[in-house]
Amino acid sequence: MNINKKIILIDTIAIFICMFLFHSIYNLIPNFLTAALFPVNESLYEHLKLIYVTQVIVGLIIYIVLVIKKIKVNNYFLGLLASTILNIVIYFLIFIPLYNRFGESLILAMGLFLITLIITEYIFYKIINKEDLDTLNFTSIILISLIWVILVYLTLNPLHNDFFFDTKEEKYGLNEYLN
Repeated sequence: MNINKKIILIDTIAIFICMFLFHSIYNLIPNFLTAALFPVNESLYEHLKLIYVTQVIVGLIIYIVLVIKKIKVNNYFLGLLASTILNIVIYFLIFIPLYNRFGESLILAMGLFLITLIITEYIFYKIINKEDLDTLNFTSIILISLIWVILVYLTLNPLHNDFFFDTKEEKYGLNEYLN
């Protein structure tokens, strides 16, 4: 198995496992850092953040390991950005109508996430097998960071609509939990 296939296999497994681990960290250790990294409630928005952050954190850890082992991978951050954004878009395009129709189901949510993860990790694999696109790769690093800042901002200042509403606690964002 070539190195890019190994990277994608490890990435896929690690992301799926970390989704479970990261889901409740804020509840265990409530502070600004954990709120910035992990979901603070059960809203659809915070689950979007969970997908994004999990993929990016796992991706960064794998990248650090690759750098330490002196393994060069083309377009790594472009692949990470593209696969993460596509995963979120595909997942929610399918999940929201199912959620609205059938309600909450952990098996449905995680099964769908695994399917979308496999599809988008294949896209990641295709991107890292292309010739190096330095400018797009560098731009992707900036966009990954910018998106994360926006996600943190929206955690602190959520829009007041159904996507940001935690139906279990009947609240919107972190600030409402702190009041």
